[in-house]
Amino acid sequence: MAGNRIARFCLFIIALLVIGGSMGGCWDKREAEDMGYVRATALNSAPSGKVLLLAQVPNPATFAGGGMAAITPGASQDAKAYRNFEAEGSTVFEAIRQLAIQAPRRLFWAQNTLIIFSEGLARQGIEGHLDFFERSVEIRRRLNHVLVTPNDPRVLLDVPAPHETVPGGRIERIIMQEQQTSRFAVVSLSAFLRMLATEGQDAYCGVVRAQKNPARPALVQQVNAPEPALTIEMSGAAAFRGTRFAGYLTERETQGLLWARNEIRGGPVTVPSPSGTGRVTLDILRGKGRIIPAIQDGRLLATVEITDVVAELVQSEAPLDLTRSEVLRTLEHALAREIEREVIAAANKSQALGADVLGVGAAFHRKLPREWREIKENWPEIFPTVEITASAEATIRRMGFTLKGITIKD
Repeated sequence: MAGNRIARFCLFIIALLVIGGSMGGCWDKREAEDMGYVRATALNSAPSGKVLLLAQVPNPATFAGGGMAAITPGASQDAKAYRNFEAEGSTVFEAIRQLAIQAPRRLFWAQNTLIIFSEGLARQGIEGHLDFFERSVEIRRRLNHVLVTPNDPRVLLDVPAPHETVPGGRIERIIMQEQQTSRFAVVSLSAFLRMLATEGQDAYCGVVRAQKNPARPALVQQVNAPEPALTIEMSGAAAFRGTRFAGYLTERETQGLLWARNEIRGGPVTVPSPSGTGRVTLDILRGKGRIIPAIQDGRLLATVEITDVVAELVQSEAPLDLTRSEVLRTLEHALAREIEREVIAAANKSQALGADVLGVGAAFHRKLPREWREIKENWPEIFPTVEITASAEATIRRMGFTLKGITIKD
């Protein structure tokens, strides 16, 4: 009997410990309805050396009607589907603490997908601001994309999003679609930080702009017109020299950059037609790129080698007889030469900006480590003098449903 009483007492104590432990584990839980989920974060320069932080938070009260804006209780007009909170601070975290005074819910950054720097702030340098995003336990590095905008972020993150709930979601959707082409640099926070930490490699990221909507009629007077006055454009890349913005790359230069970086994701390339009239457009399916460094007679050389390029012929402005092998070879040669010109255009721009976004220095570091140790301290001055060439080979594997094009009778 005594043994049974002791056993029951022990079980009772164990049960109390289990229940107490499970109850104690909930002391810091956060209820979903008490959180404000930040979707996009933008930073701009503010007076007195401070930073202006803007956080875009969806308004859950507007989602009840299938995503349409609902009527806010006590309001005389439709509620916006989002709220842009903004505050100034000496640091990013200080600005976030100022935001807490405005936001009715505790702001939560785990679902944030965009980190947008204004061009003005990026010119001053972003190293100190990046530290918060690298250090924060709520920021997911692979989920977030780094962008630069020449616009005021307040304007950019208030451009109407006809097919999305919030403007930040629209930008995110465009990024997902742009991964099918290489005219726009898609750079995650983790990749951006990795470039900053790599010897002989300057960082780059995507560019987002708010511009006049060409589809909007010029004489529209209504505020709520079917087509908004502004629209979002994402194209090209922003190059950094260290942690300071150095300049922009065009779409063509960006594609050349991605060839050299072995990050090509596809995209159109247009070349002159072998027939002598019109143009031919090819869609890149895949390809590889690498930088081969060399030193000859004291001269620093770098060859960007593009191999395994496979493309599809998608349009020809003039009839082509692709059953003739010489026509196909001429097209492949023209494609290879155009890829080389894109790479050289990217190299020339990066050297003009003094920003080694191609990673030529990193290639010297990998392949010629002894020589790199002698030149790395002066690499910013040496890089513009490096002789960069390009070599490409391409194959056209797909021609669509026709091999001779449209035949039009006289």
